[in-house]
Amino acid sequence: MKKPGMDPARRAIDELLEEALVSDAAAFDSIVRETPVAKLRLGAEAYGTPQYFLDVDQLRARAASFMSTMQRSIPKCSCCYAFKCNDLPLLVRTLGAEGFQADVAGLFELQLALRLGFDTILFSSPGKSVDELRLAIKHRDRVVINVDNMDELLTLRALTEGKRTRRKVRVGFRLSPETSRRPGQPWSKFGLSFDELDEAIRIVDGARGLAWAGLHIHTSWNKTPERYVENIRRIAAFLKTRAAPDRVRALSFIDLGGGFYPEQQANLLKGEDKGIVLELLASRLGDTNGLNPAADFEPHGFRVTPVSSLPTFAKAIGDAVRSELAPLNPDLVVYLEPGRYLATHPTTILLTVTAAKGDCVIMDGGINMLGDYKFSEYSFSPVVNLTRPSTELHRRVIYGPLCDPHDLWGYSHYGEELRKGDVVAVLHQGAYTFSTAWRFIKAVPQYVAFEGGRLSLAKKEERFRDRYAGCAF
Repeated sequence: MKKPGMDPARRAIDELLEEALVSDAAAFDSIVRETPVAKLRLGAEAYGTPQYFLDVDQLRARAASFMSTMQRSIPKCSCCYAFKCNDLPLLVRTLGAEGFQADVAGLFELQLALRLGFDTILFSSPGKSVDELRLAIKHRDRVVINVDNMDELLTLRALTEGKRTRRKVRVGFRLSPETSRRPGQPWSKFGLSFDELDEAIRIVDGARGLAWAGLHIHTSWNKTPERYVENIRRIAAFLKTRAAPDRVRALSFIDLGGGFYPEQQANLLKGEDKGIVLELLASRLGDTNGLNPAADFEPHGFRVTPVSSLPTFAKAIGDAVRSELAPLNPDLVVYLEPGRYLATHPTTILLTVTAAKGDCVIMDGGINMLGDYKFSEYSFSPVVNLTRPSTELHRRVIYGPLCDPHDLWGYSHYGEELRKGDVVAVLHQGAYTFSTAWRFIKAVPQYVAFEGGRLSLAKKEERFRDRYAGCAF
């Protein structure tokens, strides 16, 4: 509610404090109820903990659902998996078998995509090295290079000058959304502005070894399809007004990136805008005289993030493609690059309680498995006691074994009270965990796969010689 005459900053704070902030523990009941307890226990018994546990059958079903949903609604849609999200070779190979192509961001990912036999490889990164570009050029029949900046384009032109080849290197231009172009914005490192495109196209047109093949634009953490629709409109407006019709008809693809937010994700209330303000007020005011507006605030509660359904995304994108892009070039392939949406749910982290003390427990695996302080700072994933499961939620601080006070798995768990020896499951841990895991104190654990009723070891636990390979002693 706006109050006339009030300072805008004070009014914004008042409006923020008036917002409802409700914990939603019941929202996870169905997820916990559907936890495949027997299957996860089997993995823990066979290979021990800590471990990453990949349900390959669930991954395959999720991939098939994503692709069929998108291809029913979006003309000439092709799906690529973003390797950076989780580059476990078995996971990547499984998605390739489901018809996904490759989206890579670095040398090892490019080498992995080539080794696994992907036919189409999109190479997108803001800082490609000369070695990476040379490898991409060598495999020009399979690799499309999404150029990120003008200096990279000039380097690429120099690497292809004077080379006698019957096939040019296909180039896409990564575009930066307008919101990212402001100085100091975290995403300002990515992509060319629309104003730079004219010069970039001119350079490619004048290069004997390069061919302009498409445009790429990406936004992350999209809970609704509006950003995709807006990006399609902006690309179409550029092509209509600033590109020659014959050049537009010669393009082969528009790459809309990934960024599809998976369902059933939640944030800690203390990580929400209102939660941050309330905790700050609590730290300043204390509990004196009943003046603390945060006195009744439970910062470790959580609520599920609302997300549009996948068919809603597909229909909105498909409608925009048909109305904006198809009239310009009906043969354009629309690339989508999901990573998080595919990889999050099929992997579970399995841990064992090594000690119970007071209001907390210590697990045998730490957040070095995540490569992020995500649990202690902003996000939440259900933690389930597999030894004695139930939908009852218990408050208990769950720490890992690292010499770091932020080594934290959560503030609550489903199931009976945790005791030493209990095995727990941390659900939805396939995205940006294994691929970003830290080399900090503990080994990066094994990755176990379950497929068709059988268990196998997809990757061994890190060993001493793995950790220190290449070091001088």
